Amino acid sequence: MSASEKITPAALAGIRVLDLGTLFAGPMTATLLGEFGADVIKFEQPGVGEPLRGWSSGHKGHSAIWAQEGRNKRSVTCDLRQPEGQDLVRRLVAQSDIVVENYRPGTLERWQLGYEALCAVKPDIIMVRVTGYGQTGPNAKKPGFARVAQAYSGLIHMTGEPGGAPLTPGSPTLSDYITPVFAAFGAMMALRHRDKTGEGQVVDMALYEATFRILDTLTVDYASSGTIRGPAGRAGAPYAAPHGQFRCKDGSWVAIACTGDRMWQRFCKAVGRDELAVDVRYATVMARVERRTELEELVDGMTAAYTREELLALLDAEGVVAGPVNSIEDIFQDPHYWAREMLVKVTDPLYGELVMPGIVPKLSRTPGRIDHLGPSKAGEHNDAVYGELLGLTRDELAALQAKKVI
Repeated sequence: MSASEKITPAALAGIRVLDLGTLFAGPMTATLLGEFGADVIKFEQPGVGEPLRGWSSGHKGHSAIWAQEGRNKRSVTCDLRQPEGQDLVRRLVAQSDIVVENYRPGTLERWQLGYEALCAVKPDIIMVRVTGYGQTGPNAKKPGFARVAQAYSGLIHMTGEPGGAPLTPGSPTLSDYITPVFAAFGAMMALRHRDKTGEGQVVDMALYEATFRILDTLTVDYASSGTIRGPAGRAGAPYAAPHGQFRCKDGSWVAIACTGDRMWQRFCKAVGRDELAVDVRYATVMARVERRTELEELVDGMTAAYTREELLALLDAEGVVAGPVNSIEDIFQDPHYWAREMLVKVTDPLYGELVMPGIVPKLSRTPGRIDHLGPSKAGEHNDAVYGELLGLTRDELAALQAKKVI
């Protein structure tokens, strides 16, 4: 962190967020807000803690992924099922701007913590609700996780080899990370509206909807021509070729995106095959797409003549859109990741030095930052939050702890 970043006011300074959710999509929404200066208070179940703490935990109750995704949050324990715990939430809502939750619809209402109940405490509160299927519709009450949301959205149907089993697109939690971006965007729109009108509102975000929204031409292709896109193998895109991953002489792979005829011409020049640029079988996008399998085999032969480093140097020289198919080991060795601070070194009290993803997006005047990692102990900030914000005495805190409310 540079000296200028330390003194720059955070973009969301003064905004307080209550994170009532568990695991990924809801809490990750709060994480994104916290990275840009919001005061995020994370609620954890007494005696249990956030479930993410136990994922591949190298230290009991404190996993590396919790250290990463719990960063910049303050942790309090609170049993939302007990009336005293619900009262603590409502009292904090009175001093907050945004509440994030990802329980099944109706759950918080049963706990007297639904939107209407919170509005009675603070009329301009913004509530971000992240669920599998949204707050309304026939499937609203169904449980939902990222894997199922990715299948329901249409993504899984397009992933894999033609005729093969539908495959997971890399990460089974992809929707859990896509959805918070939309949810945080919704929270920003709601804050803007509140600034203008003084009104709060609900941001209703479904895992499947965020994923469905990013599937490029899937919907309009079917609506306009009845096209049902299925698995396309390494090509993925049905509208361009060569457009996929190709193996090199050293066993590594490169991704090549020839989306237009000019890019194809550049590719042919880079690999010394200018004659293919004017060959009627491959000269146009339509011709190449019609002969995709044949063309991919041809390109396989070209890329196999070079190491990845050699091939990328040739393609870069001609302005071909191409890049390495990186493993995480490749990423750690890539100077661009470090230069852009997309890999950052931070210190955790239990793990020591950890490398984790940096902050997105990069803001020139109010950049996000990592002030601290996920608290190592659930309820680490009970005294600071309940004592300083709500004014509870030590005796009152002790009584709540004895009842297992906190």
